[in-house]
Amino acid sequence: MPNATARPAPPPETAPRRLPAVPLPGTRESLPSWISRIALAYGLHQPDVLQSLGLSPRGEMGPTTAGLALAPSSVQALHLATGVAAETINDMLLSRFAATALPNLPAPPYLRPGVLTAWAVGAWVLRRHSNFCPRCLAQDGQWRLEWKLPWSFICLEHLIYLQNRCPRCQRVQSGLSWGWDSRVCRLRRPAPEASPSDRTPHPPRNGATVCRGRLDQGTAMPVTDPLLLEGQKRLMRWLYGTTEESAAEMEFASLTALAAQRMTSTMLRRAPDELRSPRHFVQPRSAELAHAWTDPLHMAGAAHVAQRLAARLYRPELAVQWLLIKQSLSHLTERSRFLWGTSLAFGPFHHRTEHMRQALESELVALPYQGPAYINTLSPYHVHPASYAVNRPAPRGFR
Repeated sequence: MPNATARPAPPPETAPRRLPAVPLPGTRESLPSWISRIALAYGLHQPDVLQSLGLSPRGEMGPTTAGLALAPSSVQALHLATGVAAETINDMLLSRFAATALPNLPAPPYLRPGVLTAWAVGAWVLRRHSNFCPRCLAQDGQWRLEWKLPWSFICLEHLIYLQNRCPRCQRVQSGLSWGWDSRVCRLRRPAPEASPSDRTPHPPRNGATVCRGRLDQGTAMPVTDPLLLEGQKRLMRWLYGTTEESAAEMEFASLTALAAQRMTSTMLRRAPDELRSPRHFVQPRSAELAHAWTDPLHMAGAAHVAQRLAARLYRPELAVQWLLIKQSLSHLTERSRFLWGTSLAFGPFHHRTEHMRQALESELVALPYQGPAYINTLSPYHVHPASYAVNRPAPRGFR
């Protein structure tokens, strides 16, 4: 007779049930955007929609990891739940740019705390935020994958600059809606002071209220600079193109990265007025965006400079020398000339390009200190920590 007090064995893990119907992924749509549209179709919110797809709200689908990469088991679960091919799912992840903009991305799942810390120090990716095109959102409500990368700053379909803030509350957007309308800002903003005639029975907690600003109704700024449009097209070929196209545009991406780090107002005297605002040449104080390259207009200015140099057929040494001549005195003496994200982690400078070689040899830029936990072993740029221990200058160039 079996023991009546024995506990039943836990049920085996089962694959998620196949959903009756799901919206098809859009062209270059991000995975969180597609999942949100599935949630809207079924009236679900997080974490219910993720569980119905065989995913977890932790690890791969956390606030800072959603859309980066998925483990093969997660891709298979999503395929079984939706019927969408695994190849299509992988194309909606930022990991598809591992050969270009996001090298050395750690393998998922990201369940251990700090597994992405060293990589995120220098990766040029908007982990918590996203740029967006208001007209694209008004058209189909889909958030494009490249909007999570600073390299995308123009909508080539509507020929307008991308935005990153709600037109009502001016808060930076994330693109994560998880079942809510992604065209409506759901961030909380301070509530206005109540007037004597206000008879709201239950005011919002902590004096804050949901913004509900329409992201698809923001003022669009048209792009009129042909050099800038061509620069954005070249960067898209670097990101999405074939292996040959990406390799051909790698030098331009490297030059754009250098211009983004070293850009001054004197470099943009021939640029459109919107790119010459002084606010684009200082580090923003907002904790939401910590680096200048997170501003779409700043990256647009860098691409304008790079395309202008490339259009003149400048050799790499001449282009770097032009950037060096245009530097302000403060840039030549302060630590800001260090290449943020170069050797510390895995930014856009891991490629062995002629522009990077010339920038290091001419001392336009310098490599920052590499702590033992942040050495990028796959990068051609290395600064050994021991070189600082004996008070010697950091070696320049490739090591």
